[in-house]
Amino acid sequence: MVKEIYRERVKVLTDIWSLLTNSWESLNREDVIEIIKGAYNKRNIKPFRGFNADGLYEKELISLFVVGKYGLGLFEDNKPIFDKLLVKEEEYDNISKIILNGNADEAYEKSGNNKETLARALRTIFTQIVFSFESEDKMYKSLRNLNTSNKDEVKHTAKSFSRFYTAFKLAEGIAEGTIRDKLTYIATKKALAISIGIEYPLPKMNYVALIAKEVFNVNKKTLTKILGTKV
Repeated sequence: MVKEIYRERVKVLTDIWSLLTNSWESLNREDVIEIIKGAYNKRNIKPFRGFNADGLYEKELISLFVVGKYGLGLFEDNKPIFDKLLVKEEEYDNISKIILNGNADEAYEKSGNNKETLARALRTIFTQIVFSFESEDKMYKSLRNLNTSNKDEVKHTAKSFSRFYTAFKLAEGIAEGTIRDKLTYIATKKALAISIGIEYPLPKMNYVALIAKEVFNVNKKTLTKILGTKV
């Protein structure tokens, strides 16, 4: 079941799929990005993000893809829509399966030796998890699998995404109210690091605060109370 904190977001994306199934032939990727942007702004929904704010709504095509394929089960019967409007996201999804199968270097090659594409594949898995379509174990497994690579670029992607995932889950906990004080924050951060199971730079408070504010609309007063410092 989708968490309450994401229910409105998934509903908006579901509504967009209703529009796409009727109008997809007259649309292109840029049109879909603008549709997402307009729908999010109308409902005060913010795109998923870390430090990098480039192309936030284009990245939300992954959320649309995940809801369509894994939430609504539209892929098989509506493949022409995916092939026209979400072909890059299909590629990310295919690469994510290679990562999960433990073939880190093959996944990097399929990514065109591009760290950003590899990160998009991880974002596909991440989005399935935050929308409760998959268990968190798949995120941990993916990050561990990438970390086994001898390629610095692949290991760097695993560590960077681990830091993002930790920061995101901490921000989510603050927004949901499951993290209400500094001790719980610290304990949760340590627990996440243990679950991920690789060495990586843990996120600083300003990273968590950024996601809490920019994705979940958590106010500064709450963040200051929990994190114990002005953010």
